[in-house]
Amino acid sequence: MSKKVAIELIGLARRHAGQDAVSVSVQEGATWRDVIAAMGQVSPALVGNVVSEDGRTLLGSYVLNLGGTRSIYDLDAEATLEAAARLSLLDVGIC
Repeated sequence: MSKKVAIELIGLARRHAGQDAVSVSVQEGATWRDVIAAMGQVSPALVGNVVSEDGRTLLGSYVLNLGGTRSIYDLDAEATLEAAARLSLLDVGIC
């Protein structure tokens, strides 16, 4: 079973993608790296600018934030995505 989640893009990520959010689908048990890879697949303009070329990590000072309260640093952890999860991609270097 797959989960679908919208990721709000903030700052330069939004500019690179040319949109304010991307919607990705990941399988049950996916890691945060899988979410990042899916993000690069649905928005190739992010690859090399926000997402690494191999799709396994975020570049620079970008970080995923869940619900405005939890920043994701352990990318190998299971992605805890509930149906109403709010996920944002932030550049913490500009905050």
